[in-house]
Amino acid sequence: MPCTNASLVLSPNLKNTATDSPTFATKDYTMIKNTIQEDLLTVPSETTPLESRDAIETHAATVTTKQIDDVRSLICRTVEKVGMKISPVWPLQDYVAVNPYAGFSAIEFLAARKYLRTLSDLELFMPVDYYRQQVSQGSLHRIDIATAVDELVDDGVAGAERIDVNQIVALLRERSAPSPTSDAEFAKPTNPSRTLFTIAETIDQQIGSSWCRVISDEISKQCASHYDQGQAAWASESRELSLFSAWRWEKLHDRTYEILGVSGFRKFVAGLPHDANATLVVLLNRLGVPQELWQDYLLCIALTIPGWSAWTKYQHRQAELEGRESTDFGGLLAIRVAYEVALSEQLEIRVDWESVAVRHLANRRSMTQPEDSDLRRYCLLKASEIAYRNRLVAKLDGSREALSGADAESRSRSLAQLVFCIDVRSERIRRHLEATSHEISTYGFAGFFGLPIEFVELGADQGKCNVPVLLTPQFKVFEEIDAADATTKQITEDRRDTIRFLQTTWNEFRSSAVSMFTFVETMGLLYGWKLLARSIGWARPAVERFDGVPKSEREKLTPSITRISAQQITARKQVELAESILKGIGIVDHFARLVVFCGHASEVENNPLKAGLDCGACGGHSGEPNARLAAKWLNQKHVRQGLSARGIMIPEDTHFVGALHNTTTDQIEFFDVHDLPDSHRGDLEELKRLASMATQGTRTERLRVLPGANVQDLNRRSRDWSETRPEWGLAGNAAFIAAPREMTKQVSLAGRSFLHSYDYRQDPNFAVLEQIMTAPMVVASWINMQYFASTVDPVHFGSGNKTVHNVVGRFGVLSGNGGDLKTGLPWQSIHDGNQYQHHPLRLLVALAAPRSAIEVVLAKNDGIAELVSNGWIQLLAIEDDQFYRYSEQNNWNQLTAGADPPAGG
Repeated sequence: MPCTNASLVLSPNLKNTATDSPTFATKDYTMIKNTIQEDLLTVPSETTPLESRDAIETHAATVTTKQIDDVRSLICRTVEKVGMKISPVWPLQDYVAVNPYAGFSAIEFLAARKYLRTLSDLELFMPVDYYRQQVSQGSLHRIDIATAVDELVDDGVAGAERIDVNQIVALLRERSAPSPTSDAEFAKPTNPSRTLFTIAETIDQQIGSSWCRVISDEISKQCASHYDQGQAAWASESRELSLFSAWRWEKLHDRTYEILGVSGFRKFVAGLPHDANATLVVLLNRLGVPQELWQDYLLCIALTIPGWSAWTKYQHRQAELEGRESTDFGGLLAIRVAYEVALSEQLEIRVDWESVAVRHLANRRSMTQPEDSDLRRYCLLKASEIAYRNRLVAKLDGSREALSGADAESRSRSLAQLVFCIDVRSERIRRHLEATSHEISTYGFAGFFGLPIEFVELGADQGKCNVPVLLTPQFKVFEEIDAADATTKQITEDRRDTIRFLQTTWNEFRSSAVSMFTFVETMGLLYGWKLLARSIGWARPAVERFDGVPKSEREKLTPSITRISAQQITARKQVELAESILKGIGIVDHFARLVVFCGHASEVENNPLKAGLDCGACGGHSGEPNARLAAKWLNQKHVRQGLSARGIMIPEDTHFVGALHNTTTDQIEFFDVHDLPDSHRGDLEELKRLASMATQGTRTERLRVLPGANVQDLNRRSRDWSETRPEWGLAGNAAFIAAPREMTKQVSLAGRSFLHSYDYRQDPNFAVLEQIMTAPMVVASWINMQYFASTVDPVHFGSGNKTVHNVVGRFGVLSGNGGDLKTGLPWQSIHDGNQYQHHPLRLLVALAAPRSAIEVVLAKNDGIAELVSNGWIQLLAIEDDQFYRYSEQNNWNQLTAGADPPAGG
């Protein structure tokens, strides 16, 4: 459609009898036309008569038929580029933290914010009142702000020289709206930077209609049905089709959009091509969007439904891993644009896209020149990060003297070495364990313990990927019953199959459209007593595995290593993996009598996002299978012999044990103890005693920030179906430290640091350093930025109030009964109702390694270098007892350790 002399006309003849219609049937159309200004829908001073709809459709069809072959490659590239800006979201059973800004890491942090806000209302800054509270609480000081101004200048941030500490202090003294205390209080932010809107957004903003919500609900219904994983009693007939094809087929019969006021929608859909990309070409030309705006316009479209955009991006990722092709992301864009075009034509709206393009592209070019208001708010973020960094550096500096005596201490034979996941929740339990005895030492390592497995439970048809989402499983590990005779094994497997069948049948009966009302009438009273018992704490004690397996049976179940060699994991490969595990941890000599691999999982009830509390290094699953398998792996005689040939001598009296840290109760459970030699049973009993002491100490510390009357309240939380805050998960995470444990052992890091064991003196080629920086550091950054995004922008990247969550299709959640798919953390995971429990800081990475070695890793890995140089993570090097900050200008600046931080800082 030509757009040089485009005009805007709103047709007054739109009729609608729906009482809750978002259309304009009861509006004054003269008022509406005069209200909509030129922020998107421009009304030129000289207008031309609007072509009839038939003429427009004929003209658009002619144009796009001629051009479609030429622009197909362009639209494919455009959709691909837009998709690269969207991070995937994993299904509930594998829910893991994802950085929603990962697609913008090639852009500087501040420029990325400006870019996003030219075409959406996404936010990367906290309200000013949040920092005002930090000042009043003594967490943020004038010196931090002054340092932030200086560092912004040193980092080459454009315009930073225009601001000073007095301006920031004046900003903090201004009156502003108080920080929200619930997700519902987040109002739509004022965004003067925005120059690109969807038509539905602009109409809604100007006259108070709700077309964006209607379109979001329509898309949500379509996607929920199409991607359903067994929740619906009746599966969609078009599930085998692509998302767009299924939508197109179903909308030929669906009158919903017509009832809401867009007449002729089925005919409109029937006229669209069958291919999603071809449809996008037709629709973009039909709107008259110039090609130079295609990418930004489609990104604007995608960010109106960020949840479903992320879900279809996940479908694309999975298809690539399986060697398939998925067009669902492009199909989603086509669907959303189709609703846009139909609405604009129904209301007979014309857009002066040339004017829009001029304004928007000029705005885009200015994104590297931030406004002073943006610089001041950025400075507050930077100042809060500096305040935390100063406290952390002071702690590490105060404990560095212990490092000089590390060699002497490590040579004494210890009772046990325990290897925990680097998860921030491990920091507390590790500290309390070490405090119980000098014969206990702990290590931090990725919680999958270097074993990239797909774990298949006994009797299950499909396994779980117990491996970080950045990796893919290399082999399957099958659960088996540890029994001598085949009959016992078969009986156990049959019983589990029967239990699964009965559970499935019962759930289907409860949710069936035929039986669900009968179920309520016949079983409602019985469930009432059950809910009452669970509500007042009469629930039975936790004697089951987190997936419901009785404890008596659980002790017999174990990951099998007998079927691994059949999957091309040869004896040599097993030795190589074992060597990689030990070198990655840093245990290559001075082995204790017991070496414990301690995975972790969370025990909670009634939480669809439960996997987000489990091990991120295990793909959102319990780390138990990996821990037990790692112990079995290293107890094998042929593996130890192979390691010996490679220079790693494991004493005969060293035994490896698998364990699990329950992060909700802080209990540690040990597995496969029946395999322990009699000579080590006394050692294990002593370790259990010390672990129990550590559990009590950790619980006491955690209760300071968790509402509860006593230590036993933590056990109640793990079983309480109504508990919205059973634990804080990874809230508060702020730092990733790769260093010898002696550097952090003497201080409390308040459960805010990912701790990875690393000693560069045992890493002559710095291969382990590169492994740490390219894998666990990146995963920690993802976690950090998911918590960051859920806090600074809970509207787009949180998941709202968990008390109104509804599971959709067994793969995601909605807030209430409609709207976009929710992808981030619920409000209760970051805020306690009075104040924030997560403070949004970009991850501070502290590496105890030579600066030259770190630079080599950055030079070899562009993606990691971008995270650092563009300000998505903050990097420190600890070398020769000195601290150095890596600036965004790619040079090192020495830091001076500050005064001792306040307690708990």
